Amino acid sequence: MKKLTIIAASLGLALPAAAGAQPQDDNGRMFAAIDTNGDGKLDKAEVTKMAELRAKEKGDPSLAAPEKIDSFIKHIDANGDGAIDKGEIQAIRDSRASPPPSEGE
Repeated sequence: MKKLTIIAASLGLALPAAAGAQPQDDNGRMFAAIDTNGDGKLDKAEVTKMAELRAKEKGDPSLAAPEKIDSFIKHIDANGDGAIDKGEIQAIRDSRASPPPSEGE
């Protein structure tokens, strides 16, 4: 899970503790850079390329393992279309930004 978190940080999803990888006000520039075909979604090939770059940067090839990429996509892909869109990223970001419920709730 920790390595999945590192991949998520690359997308700037507040999944990990390193949520600052993509500033909220970057106007989607990081998403657009990863979305090489410009369809508004990150498909498996695009996520794989991003993970491979991250793995090379970190010196850890396991970050780009196919099973980790599949798990990452499945975790973020709320509508089950096999791709990640900006709305799904925002939903994860929002869920991580929400404070945990108090014990009385």
